[in-house]
Amino acid sequence: MLKSSQNAATSNPVSALLFMLKTVFISYIISLLLLFVGALIATYGAFSDTAVRILANIVTALGTLIAGFMAGRHFFSKGIFFGAGCGIIYTILLCIIGNIFSGNINLGASFLTALLIGILCGAVGGIAGINTKRTRRR
Repeated sequence: MLKSSQNAATSNPVSALLFMLKTVFISYIISLLLLFVGALIATYGAFSDTAVRILANIVTALGTLIAGFMAGRHFFSKGIFFGAGCGIIYTILLCIIGNIFSGNINLGASFLTALLIGILCGAVGGIAGINTKRTRRR
């Protein structure tokens, strides 16, 4: 019996990781577009610093949700794990990039909170991705 390409991807960890990195990259592009729109709105509106931080957190949560959704939609099963993995990768890369540009390393409560939100939103996206498949090959 032949395995489907999606089921074969879950058995090969390297291809699964590469696909997860691809989905994280795509979700970063979507997040940048959302942040750009948010920055335009914040520039011409009266937003406080707190509102801008909340907007950035919402965009980060949406980015991990999108990455988890794309991973869950691609893989045959285990959407919660692949989605959570995408959330972890997204959040860790975001913190590394932020630490490079800010010049200081911050691994405190804000990092743990961002990691938890990334894992949860990625897992929810993975569950939604698995459950929105049109057809399944068996």
